[in-house]
Amino acid sequence: MTTKASVIIPTFNGGDLLLEVCKKLLVQDYKDSWEIIIIDSESSDGSINQVQELFDNFKITFKLITINKIDFQHGKTRNQAIKQSSGDIILLLTQDSVPVRDDWLSTMVKAFGDKSIAGVFGRHIAHENHPKLIQRDLDLHFERMNELSIRKINDWNEYENNVSLRQTLHFFSNNNSGLRKSVWEEIPFPNVDFGEDQTWAKKAIEDGYSLAYEKESIVYHSHHFKFKELNKRNAIELDYFENEFKYSLRYSKKTIIQNLIKKIVLDIIWLLKIKELTTSNVCYSFNNNLSRFMTFSEKLKR
Repeated sequence: MTTKASVIIPTFNGGDLLLEVCKKLLVQDYKDSWEIIIIDSESSDGSINQVQELFDNFKITFKLITINKIDFQHGKTRNQAIKQSSGDIILLLTQDSVPVRDDWLSTMVKAFGDKSIAGVFGRHIAHENHPKLIQRDLDLHFERMNELSIRKINDWNEYENNVSLRQTLHFFSNNNSGLRKSVWEEIPFPNVDFGEDQTWAKKAIEDGYSLAYEKESIVYHSHHFKFKELNKRNAIELDYFENEFKYSLRYSKKTIIQNLIKKIVLDIIWLLKIKELTTSNVCYSFNNNLSRFMTFSEKLKR
């Protein structure tokens, strides 16, 4: 049975990384019919013209959707693109998520073999020019994800009372994901400014569907934010998890300080161990941990 897939990428001034994503898509070994849909929010960096020129030289269905920048929203914009797709399996990337291997697409689609699976997400590894600590943290995160490759609610009492289990079950990332279109028609992405992927995943598993983690579907994806950007991102994430999932993320100042010191010390020990105690890696540790300290401290004041 032929499975048609649609790869959807929201973008705004995607630059060279967007072009790299598209080039990697064009060498995928997927044998069935598929399409690429880019939904662009008024890019002004010339990247869309470069992408169009690239696709003009290849025989693959390519669709460009243009929206006003002011209208972009993580959930709504992805829904808009999916509505115009023709695939049975919808695959989602971001403009800075570069497939590592030529079988990324076929591996993702194959993961939907079980009809109960509504969505699949894959592994991230850090961009090569990013600090080593980012890769370490990604490795640790996805090692935990691999402990439960199929996630569904088996025990509602445990699900409701075990926060750690709940956080694992609803983790999902649209930086590297796929969903069954028939399920999306029933459960579209929520119209939210942040976290549409995990909010969708929570709804899917609570409605009885399964999600899967596919460790062999890998993209280069990581962020190396500046200090102010880190503060903003951390604040958004903390508010999101408190408001959307009702998680209590308030700690005493003593606990916050202890965690700050502990994490920096552990980072330095790890960098020494792998012989990467460089200025850039140490600066990343201080910026990352101090930012989280400031964000949690601000939350205490509210």
